[in-house]
This record gives sequence, C-alpha cells and structure tokens, in this order.
Amino acid sequence: MRLRPCVLGLFLLGLAACGPLGRVDLAAPERAPVPAPAAAPAPRPSPLAMDLACFAHPEIDVWERRLRFERPLWVDTQQVLSRGAAYLPHLRDVFSEGGLPSSLALLPAIESGFGTRALSASGSRGLWQLKAKTARRFGLVVSRRRDDRLEPELATRAAARYLALLHAHYGDWPLALAAYNAGEGRVDRARRRDPGASFWQLTDDRWLPRASLDYVARFLALVRVVDGASDC
Repeated sequence: MRLRPCVLGLFLLGLAACGPLGRVDLAAPERAPVPAPAAAPAPRPSPLAMDLACFAHPEIDVWERRLRFERPLWVDTQQVLSRGAAYLPHLRDVFSEGGLPSSLALLPAIESGFGTRALSASGSRGLWQLKAKTARRFGLVVSRRRDDRLEPELATRAAARYLALLHAHYGDWPLALAAYNAGEGRVDRARRRDPGASFWQLTDDRWLPRASLDYVARFLALVRVVDGASDC
C-alpha cells in the first residue's frame, strides 16, 4: 500500500496599492485605475523540506527492488510499518510543523522497527535510537529514574531538532542521515578527505563505510515505497 502525503504549495499574492481617501470631486476627470502588481512567482521548495522520494541513485534503486520483491524483507517491512501505524500520523505532523520532510517520520522503521523500548548494544534507546549524550543535548532527561528516550512524543521532537541541525550543518539530506546513523565525527572526518564530495562520492571512495551507504539508500528506498514521489 502506498501512502501519499499532501504536498502544500506556497503562493505569494501581490497586494493592490490603495490611494489616499478624501472628498470626492465630481467635476474632476475619472482617473485611470492603477493596475495591481503582478503576483510574485512561487518560491522554489526549500532543500530543507524537499521530497525525500526525489533522490536518485543506483543504490536506492537496488534497495527499492529488494523491498518490493524479496518476500522476507517485504513481509518484515510490512510488519514494522503495521507496528508504527499508530505513531506515524503524529510523527509526520511533528516534522511538518518544523519545516522538515514528513517522510523523516519513517526513520524509526530502520532505526528501531518502531519499537518504543528498543535498546541497542551501544546503549541507544527508543523509537529514534538516541544515545544518552545526544538525548541530553536536545533537552531530554536520561537518568536512572527517568528516560525520555522511551517517550515517543519527547523523543520525536528531539530527533527532529537533531536532524534539522544536521541538515543545517551539511546542507544535504544523505549526509545528514549518515551523520545521524554513524555520528557527526565519522562524516566530518570523511569530508575532510574530500571537502566538496557528495555522500555518494564519499561512499564510492570508501571514506564512509558500506553500512552508511546501506542505511541511507535503504531509508530513501523505503520512502519511495511508502510515500511515493509527488513532483520531482
């Protein structure tokens, strides 16, 4: 089943100039109406809020075919999405409200399988698999008695702020996603090797690991499968 979120267009309307109000002189000749200024063209979509289904790369194509046609992987993906169905509408709203792609709400499908209490070997927890240090960085409480990473609402808002920060730093969603997964330090070291390189170039040159390539390509393929591409 393919879900298509609504895409909101932003239009700017020109405002007609108004003349000063005063006493009407019936003898005065009628003035020609002042034409209203033309409407300003709609701005291009911000890269921050771009449709993630629009990314194109052979590795994304490979993962899309796998998700659609490898039955065990397809069944597992369906089960994960079924588990996340209760959360997805609100998660999408959180990202949209922040001016981010709503498709980022699908990231827990890769991170935690939409398990709210998921725990990794490295200590990352919750839907968004946040490390304690990262969670605290974005205002969450992580202590013996309380762990906000297990609260979907709080964890989602922290993850949204983190992803927005990563995009602001890298100016690119594949790099931001790779940093979310592998850490900013890993991506920054790779970029120092080739400052102008894209995420795909860094993986081709093996400055970033295969695991990062699979993570990003699999997620972007999942976005294609679930949300489709609206207008690329």
